[in-house]
Amino acid sequence: MQSLNADDIVKTAKKALLSYSVSIQNYTLEDCQIAYHATTNSLMQTIRFVHIFFCFIGVASSSLFIFVLISRSSQNLHVNLRLSLASLSFAAWIACTQLLLIAVYSLMKTLSEDNPCNSLYEAKSCAIARFPVVLSIYATLCGILILAVERTIATLKYKTYEVHGSRIVAIILIGAQVCMFAVLSVLIRSDPGYVHYCTVYVSHPRTAVFSLCVMSAMEAVALVYFVLLLHSNQRRQVNEFVNNAMHTLTERYQLQENVRIMRILIPSVTVHAVLGMIGLVSLSAEERMVVRFAPFSELVLLVVPVYAVVFPFVAIVRNKQLWQASRRALPCFFNDRPAPPSEDRLIPDHTVIVSRPSKQMERDSDTHFDMLQEMWKK
Repeated sequence: MQSLNADDIVKTAKKALLSYSVSIQNYTLEDCQIAYHATTNSLMQTIRFVHIFFCFIGVASSSLFIFVLISRSSQNLHVNLRLSLASLSFAAWIACTQLLLIAVYSLMKTLSEDNPCNSLYEAKSCAIARFPVVLSIYATLCGILILAVERTIATLKYKTYEVHGSRIVAIILIGAQVCMFAVLSVLIRSDPGYVHYCTVYVSHPRTAVFSLCVMSAMEAVALVYFVLLLHSNQRRQVNEFVNNAMHTLTERYQLQENVRIMRILIPSVTVHAVLGMIGLVSLSAEERMVVRFAPFSELVLLVVPVYAVVFPFVAIVRNKQLWQASRRALPCFFNDRPAPPSEDRLIPDHTVIVSRPSKQMERDSDTHFDMLQEMWKK
C-alpha cells in the first residue's frame, strides 16, 4: 500500500476544509490513509492520554462537588444557588464521562486496528456519540446565563430573596436552561456519509470556530455583567454598614451572600473564557492547525474537563460557607488541612489545658476567684 506524505495529506485536508461539508459519500484509499494518519499519529495518542487523565479527574471532581451541594452540610446556602451550581457541575460531569469513554474507546481501537479504512467514521454514528458532549457544552454556557438571571433577581430582591426565595424560581430557571441548550443542540446537523475524524461538529470545522466565537463573546458579556453586579452589591453593602439600623438581619445577610457568590462566579467564568480563547488564538498562531483539525478539536475539548476541575476548586476556596460545607461533607479530604480562622477561635486547645500542671491550675483558679471577690466588695 502506497503511503501519502505530509504534503499530500495537508493538500487533501485543505480541499476537505474548503468544501461544503467534510463528510464523504464514496471514500477512496486516499481517504482511508488520511483517516488512519489522523487517528494514529503520536500527537493524537498523547492527546488521548491527556483526555483520559483530565476527564477522570473531572468526573471525580464534579461528582464530589454535586455531593457537597445536595448534602445537608450546604443547607445554609440558598436553594436556588445550590441548584444552579449543581446543574453546571452535572453538565460538566456528563461531558467528562462521555469524553472519557470516547478517549478510551478510540485508544483501544487505534492500538488494535490495522486496516486504514476502518479508521473512517460514519457521520451519523459520530453525531450520536458526540451528542451528549454538545449538550453539555451548551448547557454550561446556558447555565452561566441562568446564573446571571438568578443573581440579578437576588440583587434586585435582596430584601426578601432569602425569606421568600421560592423553589419555583429555581425550577423555572433550570427548565429554561434545559430548553435553551436543547434548541441549540438541534441546530447541530450531521451530513450523511463518512468523516475522516469524529469531532463534535461533524458538519464543518468552521462550525466549531463560529461556536467558539459566540461562546467567548457571550462569556465576555456575562463576565462584565457579573462585575457590575458585584459593584452594585458592594455599594449597597457600604450603605447598609452606614445605615445599619435601617436594614434587617436578612437584608445584611443577603447582601453579603451576593458579594460572596459574585466572587465565586467571576473567577470561574474568567477561567472558562480564557480556556475557550486559547482555541481561537491557536487558529491564528499556526495556519496548519486548521488543516490538522482532529488534534485541534480535541485540544479545544480539553476546556470541558479542565473547567470541571477548576470550577469546584475555585468555588470552594473563594467561599467560606462552601469550604465549611465541604469539610463537613467530605472530612477525609480535609484531615491534614487547617481549619478556617473563625473555627480556630471557637475551638479551644484541650491538649494545652490538659498538659498544664494541676497546681498551676489551682493557683490560677484561686487568683481568678480572689479578683472576683475584690471586685464584688467594691
